[in-house]
Amino acid sequence: MWQLYRAVLRTGDHRLLGYVDAGPRLMEHARIGHHLVQGIERLLTEPARVTWAGRDAQQPRLGENLYRTAGSVAALRPPEHGAVGRYLLNHDLRIFVDKATVLENEARHRIHPLPLLTAEPTPDPGRTVGDRTLLGSWAHALISVRDTVPKGYEQRKFDLVERLS
Repeated sequence: MWQLYRAVLRTGDHRLLGYVDAGPRLMEHARIGHHLVQGIERLLTEPARVTWAGRDAQQPRLGENLYRTAGSVAALRPPEHGAVGRYLLNHDLRIFVDKATVLENEARHRIHPLPLLTAEPTPDPGRTVGDRTLLGSWAHALISVRDTVPKGYEQRKFDLVERLS
């Protein structure tokens, strides 16, 4: 089963900034190097609250279906060109993920951590191998993408790998 997703960005105090339609089938665009995810990364040079919101979220965390609520503001146009940072920073938890350390599966695909960390509802855990507690664990968190890590931040290992069979 699949559902539509939107990457919803909000301010630190939860006001909607906008959204980017990510489309169906989360695992198809949740790959390092995917143009859509890189565009969203370019929007995160400044911290924003990020949720990869599913249209059919059954029990939303904040009492609303964020996918539908985001439709009340204008869609964002992510930049098509420009550098993307190496590190995903969670400013609420003071942790980071190094995209360069993400493992690849036997087809040489590497999952991009941002969509899976921020997904709501969490994707089917049967599609991945690794620490499944990571799925959705950063939804609604204040996140940025940078080339450097601030002092005092700890690394979080992202070991999820897409299962092919």
